[in-house]
Amino acid sequence: MNVTGKISDTVAASPLAIQGLTVSYDHRPVVYSVDFVVRPGSMTAIVGPNGAGKSSLLKAALGVTRRLTGDVRVFGRPLEQMTEHIAYVPQRNSVDWDFPATVIDVVTMGLFRQLRWWQLTRRRHTDQAMESLTRVGMEAFAERQIGELSGGQQQRVFLARALVQQAELTILDEPFAGVDAATEKAIVEVLKQLRAEGRTLLCVHHDLSTVRDYFDEVLLLNVRRVAAGPVDRVFSAENLQATYGGRLNPVQLERLVPAALATPGAT
Repeated sequence: MNVTGKISDTVAASPLAIQGLTVSYDHRPVVYSVDFVVRPGSMTAIVGPNGAGKSSLLKAALGVTRRLTGDVRVFGRPLEQMTEHIAYVPQRNSVDWDFPATVIDVVTMGLFRQLRWWQLTRRRHTDQAMESLTRVGMEAFAERQIGELSGGQQQRVFLARALVQQAELTILDEPFAGVDAATEKAIVEVLKQLRAEGRTLLCVHHDLSTVRDYFDEVLLLNVRRVAAGPVDRVFSAENLQATYGGRLNPVQLERLVPAALATPGAT
């Protein structure tokens, strides 16, 4: 967007465009004046140290928490008009796993926009939910209580709930945190399939060693935006050190960044 208030072609085409986003807790900014545009059909990671504002940025962009300043557009329109185009997978530790619901109930909740408050779910809704569970390998657990599952299984169920919405943009807050290697691999494969179908994925991600393998684009964040763009250009030694306050040692950087990419990247 520009100062005249007109929507640029880039913003209009983007599944998510953020301008000047600031979030403050107790009068302290945890995200400060961030501009960020998500490329359509990409898998994008938001990366930064603990306390960098990664989850706060997502929640403010989704309208879950209050923005102090900033504008959020979804395909060029205000967020409030476009929520049906977004699916959200929250952090596991933010969910009440003692809530008495079965796996199929949890996934069917993703279809709430198709149902009026007085309507009961029908066979077609159950079929849609089962298709999503099958896609994440959890169809055999449909009648199990959600609280009885392992952490990795719970994460797959919440991914299925997002899948059933068939949203153009799926936002995931640390989808690989606390899951085993097999679950992580399964989730990555599903996300890559969605990307191949033309969907857009945006993830808060904490494992620097897998950024190059999993993602096309990356936002490096430490309260402020440090750099954003294609992983091959942005995920450089200089940008990483700027993001992590110089705390990455040379051995870590050598593993993360090929020598040819140790120079500054796009910003």
